[in-house]
Amino acid sequence: MPLDFPTIAVLGFLLCLGIAMGFSLLLLVLRRQPALRLWTASLWMLSVSLTLVALRPHLPQVAGILVGNLAVALSGLLMLYGVARHLGRRLPGWEPLALAATYLGAIAFFLVVHPSLVIRLNVFSVFAVLLNAWMAWLLLRHAPPAQRTSCRLAAAVFAAQALLYLVRLFLPVAPDAGEDIMRAGSPVFATYLAGLILELARCFALVLLLVERMLVDLQRLARTDVLTGLLNRGAVLADGANLLQAVRRTPRPLALLLLDVDHFKQINDRWGHLAGDAVLRHVADVLAGCVADREHLLGRYGGEEFVVVLPGADAAQALQCADRIRRSLRESPARVESLLVPVTASIGLAIDAGRDDIARLLGDADTALYRAKAEGRDRTISAAAILVD
Repeated sequence: MPLDFPTIAVLGFLLCLGIAMGFSLLLLVLRRQPALRLWTASLWMLSVSLTLVALRPHLPQVAGILVGNLAVALSGLLMLYGVARHLGRRLPGWEPLALAATYLGAIAFFLVVHPSLVIRLNVFSVFAVLLNAWMAWLLLRHAPPAQRTSCRLAAAVFAAQALLYLVRLFLPVAPDAGEDIMRAGSPVFATYLAGLILELARCFALVLLLVERMLVDLQRLARTDVLTGLLNRGAVLADGANLLQAVRRTPRPLALLLLDVDHFKQINDRWGHLAGDAVLRHVADVLAGCVADREHLLGRYGGEEFVVVLPGADAAQALQCADRIRRSLRESPARVESLLVPVTASIGLAIDAGRDDIARLLGDADTALYRAKAEGRDRTISAAAILVD
């Protein structure tokens, strides 16, 4: 089979059709990926466009070109919105639509009013340059820290596509092509072929974006307490150990609070376990409101126990934080449907002395916590005070 333009057009259609079908199957498994839905729709629109290119000799010229370019515009917009959704960004409502409308208006003008294949190819190239450059910029500018690798690789592919169509702006079209893109000449043929190769690379880049996002989500789930959204026990121990070593190099103080919800068993017995879960979520929200510094660690240690690690806090500052937490809990009962459930907490406080590890600090705070519970609950006891006793 000779590698002429009609043959490559058919092969391009088959390639994009296969990719669109593959993404559709992927969507059946990854239904909770909103960006994937947009990308799949974009690939189907691109398949429609390439179908019309392959069938160009057998279709009415004006209708085929207009519908094909409409599919191109929709494909580009869906891809752009998919990239923005993947990054958690909201695009301006009018700018992408204005770009697509300008593109389609220019195509229609240079097809019906002043027919010119050369200008239409240049209009398409400008549209592709702007759209691909926009997506590359979004991926580089708004890449989440944990997903920079896939975002940078995808941005490189989009930038390569933008560069390809920028180069095509300066390539000649065969003088005898008339209005037939199939006779546009070798330079246009070469850029069409290169575009198909980059389209395949773009699809791999999109899959890579999804894979890295899922890996990050799995890692976050492995470190997160499902009920409260705070760090789980393993993550608190790991991050706490790293934080302890970091503050010792400064050196700065470090305080650890171990909090226990008072009479939690009675809450479960009186209002039920769903109410108990609501109370635990309420405590997590209060902790997040009272300890807003990004450097601080908040975690659920187990059951009704919570951990707060305060780097840079001395004993007085840690006591102030503990009192603020207890006061906030007292003053804001947990809401369980139409009921208000009073909540108080006992807190054990331990201060790093420069020789203990995170497990030992937790042990000291646990000893202080049991003293706080033994002395009547809803109070803070420092491990240092127990040693003095």
